[in-house]
Amino acid sequence: MRMKTWSVWACLGHAFVSQSAKAHPASSRIGSLLVADHDRGCLIWAGEGYGKDVLNRFFDELAREQRRAIEVVTADGARRIKTPVKRRCPNARWVMGPFHVVSWMNDALDAVRREEWQVAKKAARDATPRRDRAGRPAKGDETSVDVKRLQATAKAIKGSRYALVKNPCDLTDAQKGKLDELRRVGSRLFRAWGLKGDLCAVFRADDAGKAEVLLADWLHRAAYCRIPQAVAVEKKVRRRREDIIAAVDLGISNARVEAINNKIKVTVKMGYGFRSTGIALLMLRCSDVKPQLPGRPAKAKKKKAQRKAA
Repeated sequence: MRMKTWSVWACLGHAFVSQSAKAHPASSRIGSLLVADHDRGCLIWAGEGYGKDVLNRFFDELAREQRRAIEVVTADGARRIKTPVKRRCPNARWVMGPFHVVSWMNDALDAVRREEWQVAKKAARDATPRRDRAGRPAKGDETSVDVKRLQATAKAIKGSRYALVKNPCDLTDAQKGKLDELRRVGSRLFRAWGLKGDLCAVFRADDAGKAEVLLADWLHRAAYCRIPQAVAVEKKVRRRREDIIAAVDLGISNARVEAINNKIKVTVKMGYGFRSTGIALLMLRCSDVKPQLPGRPAKAKKKKAQRKAA
């Protein structure tokens, strides 16, 4: 259901909420809660701070009919956002896009990488024989082939950070070689990387039915993979199973609000030296509110739109 009203929040059919913790360099760390419109692709509301109270301020500015007209809400899954949305927008469908879900797996993957690197480095250090004197090793004291192999494994794990988060089609030859080394040694890091790729495949499914089958298979394998970091992600994904399927069904993600976040970061950099960039400046740059300044000629786009309407 779409409702057109006279207020500034007219046609608010699909909304998404984000939290920005980027503050002005000269000020203290103050977060901002952002609300954007999927249909218009722009920022429609921003408030300093974050949490239920800030989001309720946004809902207080909407009429009851307007809140009921909101159909879809995307966010990062925080309870301080989801709770007031469910209470005040009864017709809204909650969606968890791939941006935050895959980021959970990327964080878990990086934690596994650090652990595996520590283990491999310790194994290479323990296997290296200690010499009685410093300097060049004597004849017969050269590093053995097995020690060199352990050192190469530790080096491959340490330098695989960017290879693990990139798409397989974007990997360079050197990055593919590092992943092949992980596959050869049977590292659990490679198994975690495979789980991350299968989780991304859920969001690339053609329809909700295929996505549900892929997600059910992923949840089963992640629950029994014996990798604590991946199991923790599996529990979070299982709690939001319906929200992830809704993202595939509706074809909506949280990518656009992240693009608006990047635009806000640029705005903050442009305001370097001022005490505060201000919510008003963010609305002027990121929303569709374009006030006509006195004494300035109208833009060509407005004139063209007027000619088409005539």
